[in-house]
Amino acid sequence: MPPSAPGVPDRLREALTGDAGLAERIRPLFDHPVFVPRECPSVEDYHHLNHERLRVLNDRLGGGREALKAPERLFAVLGHAAVIDPSLFLRAMVHYEVCLNAALLLGDGNAELDEAVARLDTLSTIGNVLITEVGRGGSHVSVRTRAEYDPSLPGFRITTPTPDDAKFMAPVGPDATAHAGVVYARLHTTEGDHGVFPFLVDLHDGKRPAPGVRVTRLPHSTVSPLPHSLVSFHSAPVPFGRWLRDTAEISPQGRFEEPSTRADDRLVRSLTVSSAASAAGATALAAVTRATAGLVHRYSRHRVTTSAICENAPVIDYKIQQESVYGALAEAYATTFLVHRALHRRARESTEPTPGRRTTWAPWTAVSRELSLAKVEATASAERVCAESRRRCGAHGTLTVNRIPVYESLSHIYNSAGGDNRLILLDTGRDLVSTTGHSPPETVPPEGRDPADPRVWSHLFGERERTLHARARSTLGDTIGTAGSLERWNEHLWLLLDLASAHSRRLAFDAFAEALEELRGTEAHATLAPLFGLWALNGIIDRAAEHLASGSLTPEEYTAMRDLRRSLLGEIDAEVLVDALDVPFEQIRAPLASPDYVRLLGTAGA
Repeated sequence: MPPSAPGVPDRLREALTGDAGLAERIRPLFDHPVFVPRECPSVEDYHHLNHERLRVLNDRLGGGREALKAPERLFAVLGHAAVIDPSLFLRAMVHYEVCLNAALLLGDGNAELDEAVARLDTLSTIGNVLITEVGRGGSHVSVRTRAEYDPSLPGFRITTPTPDDAKFMAPVGPDATAHAGVVYARLHTTEGDHGVFPFLVDLHDGKRPAPGVRVTRLPHSTVSPLPHSLVSFHSAPVPFGRWLRDTAEISPQGRFEEPSTRADDRLVRSLTVSSAASAAGATALAAVTRATAGLVHRYSRHRVTTSAICENAPVIDYKIQQESVYGALAEAYATTFLVHRALHRRARESTEPTPGRRTTWAPWTAVSRELSLAKVEATASAERVCAESRRRCGAHGTLTVNRIPVYESLSHIYNSAGGDNRLILLDTGRDLVSTTGHSPPETVPPEGRDPADPRVWSHLFGERERTLHARARSTLGDTIGTAGSLERWNEHLWLLLDLASAHSRRLAFDAFAEALEELRGTEAHATLAPLFGLWALNGIIDRAAEHLASGSLTPEEYTAMRDLRRSLLGEIDAEVLVDALDVPFEQIRAPLASPDYVRLLGTAGA
């Protein structure tokens, strides 16, 4: 392909994030020796390094409250942190977007709460979230941890009823750092159960657990290398001001009142900040997908291979390698466009959860369907790209110093973190069928049905969703709005998963298409169009069996699309497209990204 015009990377950067200079302004936050990749002699040393990185970042952000004043910038900072160190991202995301965010959004700003928020702001206390309970699936919608109102404190006593109800996975380490956590518990007064509320609870003072709190370290995980723990409560006292009460009140006489919230909506309102967690997770996954695409492209360009048919050829010269490398690049763009659109809508619209939205398996879709789905789609994309890129880099791809396995671990974590992806899809599928106002967009394929026509691709992405939506409505009928039984629902869960997945992929197609359309008439459009075609055709071909079975695609069209996909490889200007991703190669320091990777690999462990 002819070289692109000089301004193309900036136009592509602007299309990806809305701000061509954003990455350049964020990168200096991480220009500090503490962020340089290094080997740690022990797990505990790694935990201390992780905390130190968070402290430096917090200082450079001007504290947590200041960081939260610019949500879009903070999401971008967290995405960059994920590329530098996924464990740093996990710590920072929970501290800022969940713990501190919940205290500011749902608390009432009383003196007791302000004192705790000040410590979170300066990072003299690290924030955590405790909602999942270890012994049962679906604990998010059936929280058993109890918060009993005790007027003698005045405040609450939090109790873990049984060992099965201990909070699971909070990284509360027994180091020299104080920890607090947003603990989700079922509020009880003498009048009864009032639903699930968050409480900001001191967990550990850096030397020992807080009174009534028991912390048990879990075995170390190489996938999620944080000091994860089980936390249980035994009449742990919590001051009244640490109740993140939202619109609720308890009078001096002990009477509970919450006039503005239905009982059915209480859990969803308590989890309002999960939309920020979903947004941060999706942003981070898109960032590591971009980084992985950049790494595998650089390696493929530098790696020289010899065979009986060719001597000293860069591996990128092979079209089968291009198919994987450019496919990763296409996924990186598609995911970023989808996440950017979801973040833009979040900033423009109300972040309040939709009242009355049904929670069947998990609460995340009821809080924000679009952001939850963006997280699901970004997870699947990151997993695909990391796995294929690792394979295409051979043994080099398995080394953690080359970053790809670390990013792949983050994608594995996010199948469950921020809400289980399968449960999100199930709730989304049920919501799509039961919401009378929803119907997939109607498109008619253009005359001639040219397999190279983007309108045909749009029709096929939409047709897949329309077919599944109609089948689900016909199969489930009026019962979609009822609880039903496991026996009945078991027969249809696959249909809900397929529908939600098709809906999610169609949203990704629309986001990519809209971004491309906004560039129409520019050199950037000509550069991006072949990548869009590659991504769309990959998606259609991946679902070829369903399209062929339903008759939405003919065998001849399928063959033509496979041929077209291969021809597009020669039109992709990968150098410019990778440049526009703004991957911070100099901060990642992955040896395989350099032409001198052999020497760098030999010194990486020193």
